[in-house]
Amino acid sequence: MTNLTKKLEVSFTTLEFFESVVISTVKEDILFDENHVEELRSICKNHFGDKKFIYIANRVYNYNVNPVIYINLIQSNALQGIAVISEDLEKLKTANFEKQFSPVPFELFQNKKEALVWAYGFV
Repeated sequence: MTNLTKKLEVSFTTLEFFESVVISTVKEDILFDENHVEELRSICKNHFGDKKFIYIANRVYNYNVNPVIYINLIQSNALQGIAVISEDLEKLKTANFEKQFSPVPFELFQNKKEALVWAYGFV
């Protein structure tokens, strides 16, 4: 269920692919915007095809998310939900603000194990 199937490094993030989950660890000082979403959408489409999946943001580093990205986030029914992992309460507060813009279920967690349990409850 939670075996890593592929790891991919791109210019702004490291992606870890599991059966129905992708965990993204965005690099320091990135302004995560629509261009990044488009690239992720393409990568996930190539990896998952039309299979349903969950996106997990592992917020280790400091970076900013433009909340406008959520407006056009869904272009297929494949993305089932978003989770944010962070041990930093300030990062979780920021993610909680972003949550109101998400068109899919969006949950916050302090560790990867809890996020994966939640994710596999969806897919």
